[in-house]
Amino acid sequence: MPTTTSSTASLAERAVLAVRELIHDGGLLPGQPIRQLALAEQLGMSRVPLREALKNLQADGLVTASPTGGFEVTRLSADELGQFYLMRRLLESELLRRVEAVPASELELLAGLNARMAEMVDQPSRELRSLNREFHFRIFGLATGLGHVVAEVSRLWDRTVPYRAVYSSERSARALIVAEHDALLAALGDRDVERLVEVMDGHRAASERDVVHVLTRPGPVLG
Repeated sequence: MPTTTSSTASLAERAVLAVRELIHDGGLLPGQPIRQLALAEQLGMSRVPLREALKNLQADGLVTASPTGGFEVTRLSADELGQFYLMRRLLESELLRRVEAVPASELELLAGLNARMAEMVDQPSRELRSLNREFHFRIFGLATGLGHVVAEVSRLWDRTVPYRAVYSSERSARALIVAEHDALLAALGDRDVERLVEVMDGHRAASERDVVHVLTRPGPVLG
């Protein structure tokens, strides 16, 4: 019996990761009903661990219980999305203001991440999204002793990933992201905290404007 329970838990953990990736990659869109039987078959498992995974993702806010008793991908309103960006701005600005001296080795690593992103401007991929996240969270991690704040920023990022994909879908936006990363690196290298916060505010606001525009126009979200 313990083996069965352990196996179900392991499958549920795998399902959590798989469904989260589908949501982040746009395989499951905001507001879309989750067809559990079809999804379980796609993931190669029964509905039991999948349903457990969906309950976990509901606790994270990524999926919502539907009136029919099933689940659907959570769809944020423009106002709700604006609140997530507000919380990000407040927390991220505090993290940046706590950054002190940055080792040259860390600046080189960050520059390398952005250089790899620059190589992918013409060919967007999941790796580009991963590199972008690593770039930002390495900067946030420079604020030592604020691990809980970084974890909360990570949660806020995860809630808005499907919407931010809209912003990075255009080549011009991807090129701008790389250029703004260069500006962030310059501010870090100069130890200019206020300029660092200012550049990050503009960087974040560009994404918010495009995403809110998509949410407020007629038609399906991200469809």
